[in-house]
Amino acid sequence: MNRTRGVVAAMLLALPVIPGSAQRNPTQTIPRFRTGVDLVLLDVSVLDEQRMPVRGLRMEDFTVLEDGRPQQIQTFSAIELPDVTENATSRPAWLREVVPDVQRNDDSAERRIVVLILDDSTPMEAVEIPWVKRMANRVIDQLGARDVAAVVYTLEKGKGQEFTQDRTRLLAAVDKFMGAIPGQVSFDSFDRSASTGVINTLATICQYLSELPQRRKAMVLVSVGLPIDWDLAQPSLISQTDPASASESGMVGGLVGRLQDLLMSAQRANVNIYSLDPGGLRAPLARYSALTGKADFVLNPGQKNREFLKSVSEGTGGFAVIDTNDYESGVRQVFRENGSYYLLGYASSNRREQGGFRKTEVRVNRPSTTVRARSGYYEPWPDKPAKKAERVVVPPAVDLALAGITPKSDLPMQLAAAPFAVAGRRDAAVALVLGTQHRAPARASRLTQRIDLRIVAFTPDGRQRASRRETVPITVNTVGFGSTIGYEILSRVDLAPGSYRLRVAAESSLHGIQLAPRAPAVALLGPGEDTGSKSGSVYCDLDVPDFANTPLSLSGVVLSVTPGVVSGPKDRLKGVVPVIPTTMREFARDDQVTGFLRVYEGGTGALAPVTLSIQIVNGQDAVVVRTAETLGADRFAKGRAADYFVELPIARLKRGPHLLTVEANTGGKTARRDVRFEVR
Repeated sequence: MNRTRGVVAAMLLALPVIPGSAQRNPTQTIPRFRTGVDLVLLDVSVLDEQRMPVRGLRMEDFTVLEDGRPQQIQTFSAIELPDVTENATSRPAWLREVVPDVQRNDDSAERRIVVLILDDSTPMEAVEIPWVKRMANRVIDQLGARDVAAVVYTLEKGKGQEFTQDRTRLLAAVDKFMGAIPGQVSFDSFDRSASTGVINTLATICQYLSELPQRRKAMVLVSVGLPIDWDLAQPSLISQTDPASASESGMVGGLVGRLQDLLMSAQRANVNIYSLDPGGLRAPLARYSALTGKADFVLNPGQKNREFLKSVSEGTGGFAVIDTNDYESGVRQVFRENGSYYLLGYASSNRREQGGFRKTEVRVNRPSTTVRARSGYYEPWPDKPAKKAERVVVPPAVDLALAGITPKSDLPMQLAAAPFAVAGRRDAAVALVLGTQHRAPARASRLTQRIDLRIVAFTPDGRQRASRRETVPITVNTVGFGSTIGYEILSRVDLAPGSYRLRVAAESSLHGIQLAPRAPAVALLGPGEDTGSKSGSVYCDLDVPDFANTPLSLSGVVLSVTPGVVSGPKDRLKGVVPVIPTTMREFARDDQVTGFLRVYEGGTGALAPVTLSIQIVNGQDAVVVRTAETLGADRFAKGRAADYFVELPIARLKRGPHLLTVEANTGGKTARRDVRFEVR
């Protein structure tokens, strides 16, 4: 959280605190286009002859046709993210692999959003299962430093991983892939149950992704595809005397209808589906007849399966990597196209609403270029007659903010979470620091800002393990600069050892001040001041060690800074940490920054000396600080724990990103913590 120095304000969170400021603004702004059935959104990739993105185009360079008729482009934005396929080897690995210990909810414009879907409901050859993992791992390897991804299984949903920047968690989810339940490989043979699993999963994820800002999302499907015979969906081709064929036709027709719904969902959510076939170039397949004992050779096994993969991908503006053993080139292209593209919006000149398909075509006035966009969309159906109004119970804003597939960013927030052991208990105390901000009134004002918090912890399989609600009042006196000021709220949640997904939501609302006894509460605000409530949420992954039984472990690392940031309540983390932690990870040269952690020797064995190694590397991967200190066994005599402080020499570090690493060693056992920070 950056601080704007010089803003004069006094804020009270149970005790007096000092002024803070805003988080840094994202470097790229994704426009929030107006929504509605009258606006069609297209995300468009423009590639040169080497299949590299063409950047720098303007609105007037594009022409959009709908059913052959030119349309007027009304909204336009160029999205340009770093090309991770080119920069992956030019920067230190830690910039991509070490997850920031502070998570934000206002940086979606700076990242790709990728959903990796592993098809474990469609049978495949045993030799292809390892290729599913290789392809999925390659997708994860291409993720940029700020990109987020999720892993979804079409059958065993509990094996997946929610959106995260943590590559280790993503790779662990992929490693669980075991293929479908053993059975007959369904090349060119209709299997209703497998088909339903894949299509339903794709449709459900598309619906979830529609909650995200109106920008491109990439869905990578690793699957052998579905052997759907499209001809069977045509009733005129079915023999009335063949009940089995008619029954299969009905099932295929139902799936085709679901597939149409899927494509509509993908189009509404700006989702591009990219398909990867783990079979590559398949050899002719031998099938033996139990009656004749002879083999029939299928020269092109899985042709219908691949047609499905191609149809789904091209229908959403993506492409399918099929009939090739070079899947890596396809994966690189996925990330190139999702890092540089254009968002176009137009109001269709066709006002018809009958659910029909409309073909779209995008052209660009550049020679020797390839334009990739979805080929069309389904128009809306007429509105149904309104039903009698029913009483609707609207959940609190903080609960709604927690329910999204990704965090809500209307209220900018950032979260730091660090676990610490609690003496005599197996549960750990997780110190939470929630940073947020608001716009100060443009004129001198006095008011109360109330923050309603909801904190929930889930296990990886979705079970709730902790929940907390609280309200924090903040009294604000401002001289009226209209500046953005920020503050941090301290909280705590206790959790047993294990892995968790923390979700924290907040709603900020303004209330008046009672200037005299029995007088009405008033807020001295000027005309046009924004007094509406705002809500947001932020998520993070957290591992809580078993401090009591692990021979050597480290708490989380918290940072404190002087001059301080607005924070409170001051006593909320009393007994957990001896410093006031902050979510700040960007520091000025005159900031004094201290890191704090605890070292634990669990179990009942004899205490031993522990060597702590401290290292700081810069953005060029050069070591700029390296020290070591041995903590004697007597330091652990009280509670088998030792406090440790480390001063960060901010004043003598160069501008740019840095990585602090703390590593503990004793008797061949090691424990490590990493913290990313930046000097500005």
